[in-house]
Amino acid sequence: MSKKGWLTLLLGACCFLAATLHVEIDPRPTSVLHSPSQLDSLIAQTTYDFRISSDQIRTDIVAHDSLFQRKVYTLFVAPGFSKTTFHHHLNTRLEPLNVSIYGSVKFPEKDLELNLLYNDTVHRTLHIRAESDLSIQQTSIPRLPD
Repeated sequence: MSKKGWLTLLLGACCFLAATLHVEIDPRPTSVLHSPSQLDSLIAQTTYDFRISSDQIRTDIVAHDSLFQRKVYTLFVAPGFSKTTFHHHLNTRLEPLNVSIYGSVKFPEKDLELNLLYNDTVHRTLHIRAESDLSIQQTSIPRLPD
């Protein structure tokens, strides 16, 4: 085979390899949020993992109009509680469902507000507030879900 033949063959092989590298294969099927109660279940699971008892959680319902209402959770935690770690763990659980979490911190209290958005609509809000009369339970940080 001549030099031009080898170069053409090599160029063709490189083009084939480059094309296969650009093909994306989704490793697992994308999950879909079937109902807002799935959010409640994942929030409950995360609060359980962080040893937040039910008496530290207050749930309110805010009606926006006659068709849409949203749950607002208020979590009362100890001053040393890692709100950022809680945010990260909850986000890890919700990310496969295409639920976005946007957080903001209120200063000087350092209270965290998390808004859970799905299809550009806030479906749940979590207020995480430090209470000085609560003591932190020394437990290990929960393992991230698989």
